[in-house]
Amino acid sequence: MFKPGDVVKILIPNVVNTGYDYRLTLAADLGTFVRVSVMNRPYVGIVYGVGDSNLPPDKIKNTLEVFPEHLSIADLQWIQRMSTWTLMTPGAVLRLIVNVPDAFSAPRMEQLYVYNPDDKIRMTDARQSVADAFASNNNDAMSASDIQNISHVSAAVVRGMISRGILVPTTARSVETDFSQYQYRDMGNVTLNAEQSVAAAEICTAVDKGGFSAFLLDGITGSGKTQVYFDAAWRAYSRGASVLLMMPEIALTAQFMSRYEQRFGAAPIVWHSNLTAARRREIWRGVLHGDIRMVVGTRSALFLPWQDLGLIVVDEEHDTSYKQEDMGNYHARDMAVLRAKIAGFPIVLASATPSAETLQNVADGKYRRLKLTSRFGGASLPKIETIDLRENRPQQYTLPSDAADAAPRAGYLSPVLCEAVQETLDAGHQVMLFINRRGFAPIVQCKKCGWVAQCPDCSVGMTYHKHLGKLLCHMCGRTMALPDKCPECGDVISYRGAGLEKIEEEVSVKFPSARTALVSSDTIMSRQALERIVHKMENGETDIVIGTQILAKGHHFPNLTLVGVVDADMGLFGTDFRAAEHTFQQLFQVAGRAGRGDAPGRVLLQTYQPTHPVLQAICDGNRDAFMAADMAGRRAAKMPPYGQLIALIIEANKESTLKNFCAALAAAAPKATGVKIMGPIAAQIYQVRNWYRMRFLVAGDARAMLQPVVSHWLGCVRVPANVRVKIDVNPQNFM
Repeated sequence: MFKPGDVVKILIPNVVNTGYDYRLTLAADLGTFVRVSVMNRPYVGIVYGVGDSNLPPDKIKNTLEVFPEHLSIADLQWIQRMSTWTLMTPGAVLRLIVNVPDAFSAPRMEQLYVYNPDDKIRMTDARQSVADAFASNNNDAMSASDIQNISHVSAAVVRGMISRGILVPTTARSVETDFSQYQYRDMGNVTLNAEQSVAAAEICTAVDKGGFSAFLLDGITGSGKTQVYFDAAWRAYSRGASVLLMMPEIALTAQFMSRYEQRFGAAPIVWHSNLTAARRREIWRGVLHGDIRMVVGTRSALFLPWQDLGLIVVDEEHDTSYKQEDMGNYHARDMAVLRAKIAGFPIVLASATPSAETLQNVADGKYRRLKLTSRFGGASLPKIETIDLRENRPQQYTLPSDAADAAPRAGYLSPVLCEAVQETLDAGHQVMLFINRRGFAPIVQCKKCGWVAQCPDCSVGMTYHKHLGKLLCHMCGRTMALPDKCPECGDVISYRGAGLEKIEEEVSVKFPSARTALVSSDTIMSRQALERIVHKMENGETDIVIGTQILAKGHHFPNLTLVGVVDADMGLFGTDFRAAEHTFQQLFQVAGRAGRGDAPGRVLLQTYQPTHPVLQAICDGNRDAFMAADMAGRRAAKMPPYGQLIALIIEANKESTLKNFCAALAAAAPKATGVKIMGPIAAQIYQVRNWYRMRFLVAGDARAMLQPVVSHWLGCVRVPANVRVKIDVNPQNFM
């Protein structure tokens, strides 16, 4: 305990901060939240240690306010360990925790609006996004800024809805939700099968025993992993501990929410990016005070100020969305394991396609594997087959004669797949067509002069989006009008490649009576939009759903019996050493959507490489053999998990500045035993938002500690103001 007048180090949530000295005005412990001023700007930080600046007493400021709330010693250790591993500053890690600016201030009084639907007013896509924003926040009143930020619409849309009376002003809310009365109970309405019971018992025993333990809940798609970890969550919750159920954003579906409410008697408290500022403040404070003890959340929920955290579940632990690449680079799954280890409680990693890193931890005895080998309710696994496109070439199709362009178009659905689709529709069942490419055509080009539609701010081509009627850059989001003719030579432009909108067009011609739905990040701007499509699927109002990876996991459609993968080769030959693993995971998860009800499922993979090991492994259902072969190759190449990598991404707004700094950095590169420094080379995507990019890669074996080498290296050079250096430990993205 520090006394009033003691000089302490205060860590503030700032990316360049490692702590500043202040004089306490009240007694405080390590981890206590305090308000201080830095260059006349107020911050809420934490007491991080004994002051060590050796500044004269008259130069040390007083704390402005000392709060009764605090983080635990384990939390402080976690901040430091995460900083050491990721090479983020401790202040940058704290910024992930203290991410609610008004958490320690009285609720702000501002003009709020409620949503007042009017059937007489046409609901455009933008207005529907606003309606979805209210639905995702329990129809609570929202400020104009919250409405814009959550629904991703312009201020003009909000003003227009206010003038039309769709958004109605209301008084500002100052009363906070009382979460202390928010309690769950086990409804006792789920009976686990034998495999589930064994797995649940193991985890519950670990919860009762206490201390760190890590489990891989390894279950095939549809095996009921959710109910197993619900059992463990209830055991920890009933013992008074807090529980975090962490999952990818896309897994937060109505189906999951319904299962949660049926099991625990109340809807979950959900933490994600599309919450109002007031709701974020309420939940953050509720967790800090221990009034909220169970949260379902995305990766940022890991950084809530948890009190007595007793269990973390990382669902779909292999999912790449757990890797954060903004506001610092970290892997939420790995940081969750680190938090559990430091604080001493169990963690469960659940997946049908575990990551190579997790499987290696199982092999090393660090994690215990709990297997679920059969589908819950007795459903059988689908039959998976390839369609060799060399022998079954897709046939052309022609739009109706009244279309603007009725010329024959290249098809992408083979006769075998089309026949299977028709048979499925005739049987009254549903179809999913998967292609992990947004828009209509990824390449817009003139065949005469070679002109290609290119983003002026990024070194990538622009994709034609037919529904938007525009060209869109998938890197920066810039849109441009689609030219009528080639801007270089005036000839006709052509569309190359296929996105899901192109597949939708082909489906509309070949199956004109089928009711279709598109699912991608362009069409699904909110969880409510996805739920509407899911609801139509469940009610039999949709025959064919065409989608990207949003459809790959988390959905249960009992009447869906056919999954067709339009381009199974996409991703197989990427430069990333994880390309095969990620492709296998994605296709295996997509295949798992078929045959989850009474009728058997079938999966057809269109490919020009039917003998490729990834596709053979999926068809044979031999995941373990495939992963063993893939990991053997990594072991030989000393790639993760048998080696370590740290990427340095250097960005500058001028090419000359970038090249000069990279040359200076290369000249200062250290020589260390067992460490190899490669680069600089131009990043695969060299220009993003008018910033130019180059990369270094630091490699070492599994036992090498690369972080001190990189830290010392960067300390030898001065980084100019117009240069950004990003450090990515064990990168997932090599673009």
